[in-house]
Amino acid sequence: MTEKLKQSRYNHFVKLGNGKRLAFNAMSCGLGEMDDKHYQMFVQLANGNKNNGDPKSKKLLKDLKKGGFLIPEDVDELDALRAGHYRARFGSQGFGLTIIPTLNCNFACDYCYEDKKIHSLPPDKGGLMSAEVCDNIVNLCGKEIAENSSFSVTWYGGEPLLACNVIGNLSERFIKICESKKSRYFAGMITNGYLLSKKNLDFLIKNKVTFLQVTIDGPKEVHDKRRPLKSGRGTYDRILSNLSHITKKTPMTVSIRINIDKRNQDNITGLLTDLKQRGFHQQKNFSTYFGHTVHYHNSCPDIASQCMATEEFSHFMIDANRMAIKMGFPVSVFPQLMIGSCAAVGSRGAVIEPKGRIQNCWNTVGRKDAETGELSPKGIGYNNNYIKWLGWTPFMDDCKSCDILPLCMGGCPYKSLYDKVGRTTSTRCSSWKYNLKSMLAVAKLAQDKNLLLLPPSRITKGGEE
Repeated sequence: MTEKLKQSRYNHFVKLGNGKRLAFNAMSCGLGEMDDKHYQMFVQLANGNKNNGDPKSKKLLKDLKKGGFLIPEDVDELDALRAGHYRARFGSQGFGLTIIPTLNCNFACDYCYEDKKIHSLPPDKGGLMSAEVCDNIVNLCGKEIAENSSFSVTWYGGEPLLACNVIGNLSERFIKICESKKSRYFAGMITNGYLLSKKNLDFLIKNKVTFLQVTIDGPKEVHDKRRPLKSGRGTYDRILSNLSHITKKTPMTVSIRINIDKRNQDNITGLLTDLKQRGFHQQKNFSTYFGHTVHYHNSCPDIASQCMATEEFSHFMIDANRMAIKMGFPVSVFPQLMIGSCAAVGSRGAVIEPKGRIQNCWNTVGRKDAETGELSPKGIGYNNNYIKWLGWTPFMDDCKSCDILPLCMGGCPYKSLYDKVGRTTSTRCSSWKYNLKSMLAVAKLAQDKNLLLLPPSRITKGGEE
């Protein structure tokens, strides 16, 4: 009996200038290239026409099924997506924590979404994580890390390198727990890079930190204005000098994040030129990517008018990545399946502040009104805010019919839950909604030049710094 097939609801086709088409499926993230003849064969197969034994048609049919472009007629892709989403979101055996050893920060970034009042707290007022909270975290990990599973930690802040003693103490204990349970251990850090001296780099390597995200917002004159020390001094030269300690032999990958808004969107060429002159574009363990500066809550109201709308930022991404490719930088522009959605709405992790208060999302750090619980020797005691996150769903009416849902999964949960505008408009939507077809062409360009990176592990979704 001949299998009845239908076209996937998540197919996308992009016409290229050479008369061919890129074929992309948002559910499988399969990408192929078709000439007009093969595209017409696909149309016929999608309409239920038989291949009549044609070998070329048979091979095409096999490839289309493998890539998810043609699926069995009785498959409901939305149900399949829903099942995969909830399985990934709530069925994971892995455990992960974002730990904030200090809320103090040595920078005065004008767009920081954390309340600036928390960045200068004395140690006894929550500025530095206490020994008691550290012990409670270790007890929690002892209970939650399963045998033969995995545990991941992201060191966050403030600036985490202001609390190396806390990081060293906890890392040693985490590694011992994972070794005793034969579980894998992963550690990364979000740092501004200013304190990333050779000594601190060796310290991080010793404590098995294998991923760093460092933000550089433009050439020296632009970056130093946006991301100065609290004293007002610039930070660009020091950060670049520190990054030079990381060689291709260093057991660590570095993601240079470039936060973009209307003020620096025209200054990216200068930064990439400098990074290229320093050889970072040729180091396999370095990558660069563009981040969208977003106005969260009321912590950075002065720059709200300078933030790009998502659609505006999406168009910027097309030209910026083309420029990066032209300059020889590897780029991560290929869409990835967001099946499990944001970690903030999962049940196998938490964000822990220095005083043991629990948040689900990086964007709510320091906000007492958004706390989801508190850590004690017995574990985490959750409150009603936690229910909001667990109850969130990406399968909203305006999302269920979207042909990029697998890439977006409802957008940012924070915007849906805490941003009044995000609850009712497309501001929570992913950039893919506005630039998918153009970015697929950019990905093909990068692939042709051997500069296409698979989506990197960026620790989690949510941090804008």
